[in-house]
Amino acid sequence: MPFLLSVIYLLFPLQLLADSKLKVVTSIHPVQLIADEIMSGSGKSELLIQSDQSPHHFQLKPSQLKLATQSNLLIWVSNEFETGLKRLQNILPADTEKLELVRHLPQSHLIEDHHSIDGHIWLSPENVSLIAQLIAHKLSSLDPENEQLYANNLQNLSNKISRWKTQAQQQLTDSNPRYILDHQFLAYFERSFGLQNIGSLRNSHDHGSSIKQISRLHQQLSQTPAKCLVVTSLPLSRQAQQIVKKFQLETVTINLLNEGNSHQSVMDLLDNIVIKLSNCQ
Repeated sequence: MPFLLSVIYLLFPLQLLADSKLKVVTSIHPVQLIADEIMSGSGKSELLIQSDQSPHHFQLKPSQLKLATQSNLLIWVSNEFETGLKRLQNILPADTEKLELVRHLPQSHLIEDHHSIDGHIWLSPENVSLIAQLIAHKLSSLDPENEQLYANNLQNLSNKISRWKTQAQQQLTDSNPRYILDHQFLAYFERSFGLQNIGSLRNSHDHGSSIKQISRLHQQLSQTPAKCLVVTSLPLSRQAQQIVKKFQLETVTINLLNEGNSHQSVMDLLDNIVIKLSNCQ
């Protein structure tokens, strides 16, 4: 019996440690990729909004509500980007740490989109580094025993981002892509790499194309021919189909959220954009 008790006492602290493992929940897959880079060696985050849900219009399911309320840390882009999280803020336990990323990024690193902040903040390599720093800092405060691990992972990720951007910049400069957009969703990526799209059918995802904007796009394409129409999803709208046919454009799909589910890192996600735009030369 004494031996058995001693084994139980030895195992009990280990069980407590396993039970007390930090539970991190991220709203969307790109944020999850960054968080998991920082957490590597200590665990992984869990994803709140699945690939078949839009972060702009999703409604919390009971399983998602349970996941969020059981977390130690919830990380999301903004209440304007993941609109379904606004209500969640008021019902989370008091000890749940919250990290709304746009509130902590410098204003100079944010882009305004029709009087609101463009939520695609992870499309800038510079923002990825800043987001990683925010997450590492928050994790270190919650889990000081792994502070050095988070710091090392942050440094490794920063080095990878720096090397990757140098290569990506050269590839994009060499290819000089010529493209139009369904709507202006690549603003962070374009600013980071000095790219300029020829035009877009719409200003934002939730606003339709105006006759004036379509007419202006036709003029732009007549003056500056494009190779591709870049969209976030299919099928194409009637206006998009007409423009593709008239100007003989290739359709390129860059799904910023769903495609990321097959990616192993945020660099893979961004590299997918580089590859697809480079083919629009």
